[in-house]
Amino acid sequence: MNIQSKLIISSILVLVVVWLLRNVYNRRISSGQALFWITLFTGAEILTLFPCLVDWLSIIWGNLIPLSWITFAGIMVLIVYLLHQTVQMNQLHARIVSLARSVAFLEERIRRMEGQHDNDTKSGERIDDDLPDL
Repeated sequence: MNIQSKLIISSILVLVVVWLLRNVYNRRISSGQALFWITLFTGAEILTLFPCLVDWLSIIWGNLIPLSWITFAGIMVLIVYLLHQTVQMNQLHARIVSLARSVAFLEERIRRMEGQHDNDTKSGERIDDDLPDL
């Protein structure tokens, strides 16, 4: 890989990291998600600047072709991230169900209280009879 292609790839990765930081600042992305992606892009930046590391890592993993190693590592990272997102989504789903039940319970309680209030006013009782005169 020549120096020009390294600089192009590095500049693209730096621009993506800057874009991520802007989205964190504007609260479009959570800091935890941004940290994951920034770590991933930093690793890609290191592998871009030092391509001999890719060869060395592919030898450690069992004489894989460097492209195969990069593909395998990328797929594994994305699977771990997908599993993490699945766990978070299930937790949020459980929270949404709990909140929906609470809202339904409170709406039913309000309807009952309004029904009692309507029955009390129709029967001729004054609600403010219990209040002391000023």
